[in-house]
Amino acid sequence: MEDARDAFNISTAFVTVGAHSHFNTFNMTSGGNVSRYQGFIKCAGEHSHIATNGVNLLNGTQHGDTTLFLDHAVPNCSSNEVFRAVLDDRGHSVFQGRIIVQPDAQKTAAKMMTRALLLSDDAEADNKPELEIFADDVTCGHGATTGALDESLLFYLRARGLSEKEAQALLIAAFVGEAIESVVSDDLREAAMATAERWLAARG
Repeated sequence: MEDARDAFNISTAFVTVGAHSHFNTFNMTSGGNVSRYQGFIKCAGEHSHIATNGVNLLNGTQHGDTTLFLDHAVPNCSSNEVFRAVLDDRGHSVFQGRIIVQPDAQKTAAKMMTRALLLSDDAEADNKPELEIFADDVTCGHGATTGALDESLLFYLRARGLSEKEAQALLIAAFVGEAIESVVSDDLREAAMATAERWLAARG
């Protein structure tokens, strides 16, 4: 969403996914002063797949909060979560992701990965991925990383004639690209990339 800079936006989604279904959701936040997206997704039918991905692009004093709860209640289902945050100035991103695999949900395959890129010493990222597994025949994994732009890659790009801003923009676009590429609709994917490009172009 690209709300006004002084806006507050809180949205919640409750989704139940039936058998042999594919559910794909994507959330991007680049506007608003405070935003919170909450997603509660239940995998209630066998042989379904869920992809839930998102990107936070925050600067100034913006605060963006993403909370995802994914409930694997039946066997033979899969899910994949990819979340990226890019933070400048005093931007603050929070990601809380929880996957629960119920006792009957054998043969579950679930992955969750959140990464944050800090462009300022004052930026903050809080990541809290969680797994609760009550079944024994599953393939599940989760992880979180926080870091700065790779100086060696910046040097490589600068040595080939790019300005510092252009080099940073190229690396940031690649960083958020994995989450944006998950968008199935060509039009929506292009709109998300355009939003990221506008945010990058507006950086000082």
